[in-house]
Amino acid sequence: MQIQFLGPPSGIPSNYRHMSATAISFETSKQWLLIDCGEDTQHQLLKTRLSPAKLAVICITHIHGEHCYGLLGLLSSMSLHGRVAPVT
Repeated sequence: MQIQFLGPPSGIPSNYRHMSATAISFETSKQWLLIDCGEDTQHQLLKTRLSPAKLAVICITHIHGEHCYGLLGLLSSMSLHGRVAPVT
């Protein structure tokens, strides 16, 4: 299992901290899961080898903005790139 902190939690974005998002990937599968989806999660994903096409599960820990404001944008981008598979 590999854990990548895409955005160590911060109440507001700064040059050194981003909104909350953590990716968990597995050695035996290309699928991965996302815990929280702050508003700059998509930009942070561009810096990794993780593909939104292989994102299987999104877990939102709680409904504060810094944990969920990026969810709609991420789902929309996945759809615009042709993804039709459901995300849990």
